[in-house]
Amino acid sequence: MLIRPNRRLRHAARWWKNRRLLPTSLFSRALLILLVPVVVLQLLVAHIFYDRHWNSVVRNMSSTTAADLAMLANEYDALGRQFGAGDALIQTRNRGKQLGIDVEFYHDPSLMVTTGEGRQKFPDFYDNLNMLTEAPVMILPSTSDTVHVRVNASGGVLEFSFARKRLASSTTTIFIAWMMGSAILLTTIAILFLRNQVRPIVQLARAAEQFGLGQDVANFSPRGASEVRRAGRAFLMMVERTRRHIQSRSEMLAGISHDLRTPLTRMKLELEMGKVDDATRAAVSGEIDEMRRMIDEYLAFASGDAGELPEPIDLALLLADIVAPYKRMKQDVSFTPAPPLSLMVRPQALRRAITNLIENALRYGGGHALITLEQSLTFARIKVVDRGPGIPDAEMSAVFKPFTRLEPSRNTETGGVGLGLSIARAIAQGHGGDITLENLHRPDGTIKGLEVTLRLPREMQVLG
Repeated sequence: MLIRPNRRLRHAARWWKNRRLLPTSLFSRALLILLVPVVVLQLLVAHIFYDRHWNSVVRNMSSTTAADLAMLANEYDALGRQFGAGDALIQTRNRGKQLGIDVEFYHDPSLMVTTGEGRQKFPDFYDNLNMLTEAPVMILPSTSDTVHVRVNASGGVLEFSFARKRLASSTTTIFIAWMMGSAILLTTIAILFLRNQVRPIVQLARAAEQFGLGQDVANFSPRGASEVRRAGRAFLMMVERTRRHIQSRSEMLAGISHDLRTPLTRMKLELEMGKVDDATRAAVSGEIDEMRRMIDEYLAFASGDAGELPEPIDLALLLADIVAPYKRMKQDVSFTPAPPLSLMVRPQALRRAITNLIENALRYGGGHALITLEQSLTFARIKVVDRGPGIPDAEMSAVFKPFTRLEPSRNTETGGVGLGLSIARAIAQGHGGDITLENLHRPDGTIKGLEVTLRLPREMQVLG
């Protein structure tokens, strides 16, 4: 038994597929909401106009003109039988002038109408005239604004000439021009109005993105409609509260750092001055240094990049400057030269993140680190590649958690407290980017190293 798919699900899927064709920006959607009713109204009015005006008025004009020509033809025949051809033509011409129709008579038999022609130009007029006259009717081809019609008469052919506007209403062009002009005017007004209404929302979104990247939003001021101004004021209050929180946290961390380092310094001083053998002194001094380094890492993780303002930095020069000390110490760290790439970043924070990645590569990746800089239209990518055993796929996300160390899969003789990748990722995300990990494989499927990619967005880098 076949089960027919749910009709509602099919309609929902079709609607979702067509929904992708709709504009995504607020300006485009609002403009579409305004323009669609205008276009529908214009089409409706045009349909009514052509159905009523064109089919009715033009048909009436055609029947009236056909009746005038039939009357003149019949009058010429009647006057010709009574007064002769000459007087009949004169009187018919006079009557035609009163109606706006020129009348000519030709005795040439070759001009006699044998079959009707020209119906495709004015079908209503031709049918009416052909019905009102017993003689054949022909509409002559013409490129001017004058219509020429021939009708057989006694002894020859009558040719009637009249203006084309008797058969076609000139208001059609005026109506179309009015429709197009009004549509363009309404569209222009709508675009100008919507642009002014949407601009404060765009500015608020840009300010929120800049604040999310840690950039200054001092030049932002709420504008626009009352709801947008209310949202802008709420955003500024949130920014101020966040700044106060960051400032108080920085002051607290500075106090903690001072309070913790003071007893460690006193302990080390007492150790140097006390009567302790060299082996004990070296061991305890090493523990004190380890505690100092751990405290520095804790504070670095807790404080993040608070207080540092972004500035334009050439990433290629920054990477070369970071790699230079390692080369001087004869460590296997290399940087592939890259074209200049300037971004708005916090240089010290970014330096700390890249240094952490390099230290991890040297410590866990076989003592080798290869740094490359790549760029695209939207992102800049800093890649650090090592030659280590890699990271199990199941642990890829766990290594970013604070205080996490994968001892079973890495060298056991390592230092650190598991904050290097956490700090690096927090700094990358603070710049609107992220860090990803990927194992590199040999042709036989074995892992030959780990590739760490620090991605930074190129958008929203310029303040304004």
